[in-house]
Amino acid sequence: MKLRFVPWLTVLLVLVAASAGLGGFVWAQGANLAAAVIVGVGQLLTYGWAVFGLWRWRHVGWVAAASRLLILTMAAALLGVTAWALGRPGAAIVFAGAWGMAVVFTLGLALLRLLLTPGFGVLGVARTLVDEAIRMRLGLIFVVGLVLLLPVLPSLLGGETRLQYRLESFLTYALTLTSVLLSAMTILLAVRTVSAELGERQAYLTLTKPVSRGGYLAGKWVGIMSLNLLLLATAGVGIGAFTRVLERQPAMDVADAVAAREQVLTARASAGPEPVDASVLAVDFEARLTDLRARGVDPTLYGALDDPVELVRDEARQRIQLDAIRTWLTVEPRGQTTYRFTGLAEAKAEGRTLQLRYHPKAATAPGDNLVRLGFRVNGRPYLDPLTNRPVPPVRNNTFHIAYFTPDHVNDAGELNLTVINTGADLGQTALAFKPDEGLELFYRVGGFEGNLARGLGVMWVRLGFLAALGLAAATFLSFPVACLACFLVFFAAVGSDYLSESLRNYASVPRDEVPWWDKGVLTAGKFVEQLRTGEYYEALKLVIRLVGEAFTLVVPPLSRYSPTPLVAYGRAIEPPLIGGVLLRIGLIGTGVVALFAWAVFGRREVARVTV
Repeated sequence: MKLRFVPWLTVLLVLVAASAGLGGFVWAQGANLAAAVIVGVGQLLTYGWAVFGLWRWRHVGWVAAASRLLILTMAAALLGVTAWALGRPGAAIVFAGAWGMAVVFTLGLALLRLLLTPGFGVLGVARTLVDEAIRMRLGLIFVVGLVLLLPVLPSLLGGETRLQYRLESFLTYALTLTSVLLSAMTILLAVRTVSAELGERQAYLTLTKPVSRGGYLAGKWVGIMSLNLLLLATAGVGIGAFTRVLERQPAMDVADAVAAREQVLTARASAGPEPVDASVLAVDFEARLTDLRARGVDPTLYGALDDPVELVRDEARQRIQLDAIRTWLTVEPRGQTTYRFTGLAEAKAEGRTLQLRYHPKAATAPGDNLVRLGFRVNGRPYLDPLTNRPVPPVRNNTFHIAYFTPDHVNDAGELNLTVINTGADLGQTALAFKPDEGLELFYRVGGFEGNLARGLGVMWVRLGFLAALGLAAATFLSFPVACLACFLVFFAAVGSDYLSESLRNYASVPRDEVPWWDKGVLTAGKFVEQLRTGEYYEALKLVIRLVGEAFTLVVPPLSRYSPTPLVAYGRAIEPPLIGGVLLRIGLIGTGVVALFAWAVFGRREVARVTV
């Protein structure tokens, strides 16, 4: 009975092969019109036979899915052709993109259900959750939003701006939209699936089977993460395809096209500057330390004049080193400083273009707010490869890009860059470059699609923490309270850096350089003193800061592991970041929350026996 559709499927395949083969043969003979007629008639016969079979065997699972795909394909083709005929190619691309993402999602969902076919308890719970999420209106809202909103984004970006900025904006908006939608869906789905089953007593049935409470929670987590993986794959296909479509839009000029290719649609590592003479910073450090000790500045921190250098506290050492680096990254008027970039042998061997991202800042710039500087590379004057001209005047206190060819790298894989301050005659003061980001040399280490895949993988690990958090909250809180608590933790984790900075400015405590024990004692003394003098509001602010800092210390810093700015600006997602997110978020954060959920749920009275 189940194989009665085999003859129909065989005829369908024969029609497809005959139409393509005969049409191709006639076309090869030069009869283009006859080939078009043959292919057209063959397509009509194929579609007619396909519709008949799909209706006849619609009760078969895979045939029903194929029929939905066929209807979706025909609708998208009709809308796309109509839009193209009306002179709206952007709308046609939107319909095609929505169709492609819907196909990926439908096929992926069928594969996911097959992989989660119940073989033991955990997979059975996971399969049930996936089916529940698809049936829920909440889940469908997020799925439809992801499929429909992503294709619309490229059409909203006009051609009046640089292609580089259009690509960066699209990637930023698309990845942010994907992250926000999936984070909200993960929290709501995780909280609802447990709280609803407990409230409606559906969980009693599951837990009476050979499924432990830990296995029940593990199955829920696996189901949510499987669905997230499918949605991320769907989003990744859409983002990658629309990025390549957007890439084909006209650029403003040659420099814009090069910037789009070399700074956005790539994966770049960076090299920081090093002194040509490694002893320069060490000598400057000792001179600064000697001066501080001679002036008697905070002996508990910097030590006495006779003390050896090793007795300097780590906090003081870092402060002195940072001051020394800032001085080294400053070029005085009519002065020059040489910076060395190393580790570029692979970039030279593979003929990759390099980009110097520099941020000059002059306390006083000429009246046009442009700074004047010059470059020398390995002792030779620098000429821009695109314009064959020296570095032009650039805007003060702004990031700029200079391009270098592999020929600028010497045989040792080094690039020695001499920065010359040439604006002294116009009243320009010293040029300062910020540590870490004032001078960065980028070079390609991978492609855009691979970097996007790694970024989505990082996003998936972050969603794993949110899924565990939602399940944990639902084990002992009601649905509204659990959602509120989860979103509070989520917003705090996403804005952890901003929240920490705000707390530091909200209330003053002893300096970070003070040892933690002394800091605690001084803070407690300050709190008591404020209460004694009647400064209750200041004391309350101090308590709020301490509570907030404790909260941010416990919450995983999701903001430090965001792949969006890296992918959008062509920065490679490197192994240290992947290892950090796996350890800090995936293993520690998710693991601690999962253990908490298991401990709480294991002690909860799920069913009460009444006599």
